[in-house]
Amino acid sequence: MLRVDRGRGTFVAAKTIRYAIGKRVRYNQTLKAQGWQVRFQLLRVLEVPADDAIAKGLEIPYGEPVALIERLSFADEEPISMGTGYFPLKRFPDFLEPKNIKILQEQQSISQFLQQVYGCDHIRRSTCVSARLVQPQDAKWLQLSLNQPILLAESVNVDQTGNVIEYGVTRLRGDRMELFFENDLAG
Repeated sequence: MLRVDRGRGTFVAAKTIRYAIGKRVRYNQTLKAQGWQVRFQLLRVLEVPADDAIAKGLEIPYGEPVALIERLSFADEEPISMGTGYFPLKRFPDFLEPKNIKILQEQQSISQFLQQVYGCDHIRRSTCVSARLVQPQDAKWLQLSLNQPILLAESVNVDQTGNVIEYGVTRLRGDRMELFFENDLAG
């Protein structure tokens, strides 16, 4: 299969990665089931005050402190997405402790980290997906030219009791990722 990039030429298209948007947040499991080697590179870990979008997503007051975790995701050593997760520090006061960041890096999974450290489930409440051109900083990390489209997914995730635990913004390579939506028919 071939891919045409305007102004660049024609290239052999890489295999598409299918990612299900369902109730469970299981990024690693989904990619591994398709035969991909998955890993993450931690780019930023810091405390920031919640701006309007973060406060709305987390359902917290504007300015409340949150943990920002930004990671670059690889499939078979190719960068495929960048995810920025915001976690309320009122709910997770020791989230940014070095011992917890070490566990997060070892787990390579936010879902497993939350389960191990906090006994907390990681359930998707909502996801809004849109398309846009890649921003310069993301283009560098994702190894894309500036005229390339990305998929932008904004998610709100909750724990097993329905409390919001994460607001996430993920930028996925539009040329490599395909999102599909699954409905839970049991409820």
